[in-house]
Amino acid sequence: MPYPQDLVGKYVEFRLDPGGTITNGAPLVDGVLPGQTIPATGKPVFLGHPGGPTGAIHVQPANPPWSFLFLKFIAGAVTTCPLAGPVMTGPMSGCYLCKYTRGGQQHLAHIGTYNNADSKESIAVKEAWRTFVARPDVSAVSGGSPFDYFSTSEQRTAMFKLNRTEVVGYFDGGAAHAILLARIPGNINSLGRDLWRVAAVKPMTLQPWSSIAAMRRFRA
Repeated sequence: MPYPQDLVGKYVEFRLDPGGTITNGAPLVDGVLPGQTIPATGKPVFLGHPGGPTGAIHVQPANPPWSFLFLKFIAGAVTTCPLAGPVMTGPMSGCYLCKYTRGGQQHLAHIGTYNNADSKESIAVKEAWRTFVARPDVSAVSGGSPFDYFSTSEQRTAMFKLNRTEVVGYFDGGAAHAILLARIPGNINSLGRDLWRVAAVKPMTLQPWSSIAAMRRFRA
């Protein structure tokens, strides 16, 4: 089944890892942080009519599970993983995702900027990435920011009863997508767990690293 496009307007149960911050003891390898992945499964569900005194949503399983590797966001670090299958990463708020080749294998990098482009964490992580891509064994670098694909009005429209929205990036084979998710509040869903509406899925056009590096917001 061609996920994620077939999930637009539908509901999925899964936990979106909120990310974290880098520590002094982080095991950096060549200035980047590998090993920050977890296997994840989104469970598509049908939502029934509200019922009961609290108006809880009735949830029933629907369609096969959506399985992928989740690459964590770490503020102040470049997290990386091989692109050997579908990979989701986020939440996004302006960070860049870059695909690159090293050792004959494609990889994905989440460049974990933090707070704003001028914070010390953002400056440090962008410098770490520039140093990494200058390595002779790193090639075919391209990327983009999923957050840029959704306007403020699109995010507001997607909100469910004034709850939050999140943007994630999704890479599968040669395709990259920006995905807008709207969280269903726990007080009205019968799961008591994280339930999301897939509000929009947009294909990403990845830019070459030379174009990204020249952007003002990406320079130190």
